[in-house]
Amino acid sequence: MEKKEAIIDFEGSISFETMERLLNQLKSAWQFNALRKPVRKRVYGTVVESIDNIFKYATPYKGKNRDIQRPPQIQVQEQEGRFIVSAGNLILKDQVDDLKYKLNRVNKMDDEALKSLYEEVINREATDDDRGAGLGLITMALRTDENIRYHFDPAGPLYSYFTMHITIKE
Repeated sequence: MEKKEAIIDFEGSISFETMERLLNQLKSAWQFNALRKPVRKRVYGTVVESIDNIFKYATPYKGKNRDIQRPPQIQVQEQEGRFIVSAGNLILKDQVDDLKYKLNRVNKMDDEALKSLYEEVINREATDDDRGAGLGLITMALRTDENIRYHFDPAGPLYSYFTMHITIKE
């Protein structure tokens, strides 16, 4: 049986103070500090991006309907030489198709194509209704040797709970 050890296991609202506390928790973990510097930077950057995505894009989860009372969550686990960053948050169902498209697109690309897409997106003019260009997903895809795993769970008539898992090898 594989041994998993949680470095971060947080569920709840994300604020700037929460971000700082979670990142300090990561930086003080012996498993994190035992990593080579390039791997440590990849793990840290992925955690920052995951928390930032929740902070920017999570739909508020308070409500009377129990299905949509799902708070954001973030976990970082060390498992036999791999770090798994898992993040989840509530989104509107009408955002699912766009997010799936962006995830599937980055999962199909190699590093050179991802770098090219990053340059294209970062140089594109932002529009008023732009909810995000997917730069975070592109950078996370560049940090992992595996596809970003993800799924959407129904959460009431208007919402889905989005969860993604990014694996970074030592």
